[in-house]
Amino acid sequence: MDADVYADDHALRDGARAARPGGAATFDIVADADPHLVARIGAVLNLLNVAPRAFHMECRPGGTATVQARVECADFQAELVARKLQQLTMVREVVVSYGPAIHAA
Repeated sequence: MDADVYADDHALRDGARAARPGGAATFDIVADADPHLVARIGAVLNLLNVAPRAFHMECRPGGTATVQARVECADFQAELVARKLQQLTMVREVVVSYGPAIHAA
């Protein structure tokens, strides 16, 4: 099996996969209500190589939209993704909060 060095997967060197990250990031995004908003935000979140645990989008008056996504990842990865989201021209604000992961039983 090959290691995915971009996803910080170095556990394969020891012959075993690492456990899930101990936390999850919640991204609160305010952006222009652009038709491509979901696709562009999804492309950036895809850099984490993990499907979001939750994703919610709501259109607001005034041509804006709010997006909230919760993804299990390391805290440094969350900061990198938040900076990448801020680079999107349609994004007005990104707030990331990091907390404990919620594991399904």
